Amino acid sequence: MKKFAYSFPILEDKVDQWLNFVKEVNTTRKDEFTEMHKRIGVKKESWFLQNSNEEYSVLVYTEAESDEFMDNFKKDKSNFSDWFRKEVSELQNIDLDYKTEMPIKVLDWEE
Repeated sequence: MKKFAYSFPILEDKVDQWLNFVKEVNTTRKDEFTEMHKRIGVKKESWFLQNSNEEYSVLVYTEAESDEFMDNFKKDKSNFSDWFRKEVSELQNIDLDYKTEMPIKVLDWEE
């Protein structure tokens, strides 16, 4: 399994809306979220909201079958994926189809 961690900024005035988006993804749209992850090869994903010095970031941890999961996501044109990308774009001011280079992993320790 491949491991990825990445972050995106979120505007302070959008945090409450983003939390509502998270709630929707985790409740009423959970089945669609799960199906999307199956299509793109993601096995686990965790989201974190970080506040440091009045700046907010969304941190994401993903475990996927391969390095291509983000390309698979970009190619997934389901109604849910289109909705998901639109919501993220509006809430976080980032286009997931273009600005999604994965950071370089520099440490991966396990016992």
